[in-house]
Amino acid sequence: MIVGNGLLARAFQDGYAQREDVVIFASGVSNSSEVNPAAFERERVLLNRTLASKPACLVYFSTCSVDDPERGGTPYVRHKLEMEGLVSQADRWFVFRLPQVVGQSENQNTLTNNLYRSILGGQTIPVWRHARRYLVDVDDVRRISDGLISRGLHVNEVVNIAPRRSVSIDELLDVFERVTGRTAHRECYDKGASYEIQTPVLDELGDEARALLDAGYSEALVRKYYSPVAPGDEPRGT
Repeated sequence: MIVGNGLLARAFQDGYAQREDVVIFASGVSNSSEVNPAAFERERVLLNRTLASKPACLVYFSTCSVDDPERGGTPYVRHKLEMEGLVSQADRWFVFRLPQVVGQSENQNTLTNNLYRSILGGQTIPVWRHARRYLVDVDDVRRISDGLISRGLHVNEVVNIAPRRSVSIDELLDVFERVTGRTAHRECYDKGASYEIQTPVLDELGDEARALLDAGYSEALVRKYYSPVAPGDEPRGT
């Protein structure tokens, strides 16, 4: 069973939509900058309703931003931690913390969609020189989650699913320039912070997680979803 219809929900549709032994809860607040209490309350109500159905196994997606010194105290992160606490009341559960998820999505709140549209629109992009981000392919989230669920690894635990290396906003814009052939107009600030995501699960899963160990992972990800099919076409990812 799948709760939700967004990027993550679609990624798990094949193979999980008809399962009765696993509930994929992928209907959370999608905007990490959200401050409206009503948005958080909708997720809370839906999660409590799902828990009341006594699922045999509940899979919930949280955020790696709990370890980010810039965003750790935001309403979004506080809400996600509260939801993790609710999920832990289930008999059998997984909490997968994710960084910025990249895939075919119309959600303009995502970092990569926002940067892409800003570059094509010729807009000036504020760049915090010291800020670094982790990007993960939604297909890799599905692949790694499958491995953990099917093998029963880290049941009733919180697990980070993220690449081994982060990328600076400057580096990410460089990649978009190479992919789009357009110039990113930057306004740089001597601000920002970096943090490290611990990902021991990557070493446990071997081939299923190999791509996330690659130094060129972020560039390959941008090329996968934002390279035009032909000159003038919309990119595959948006």
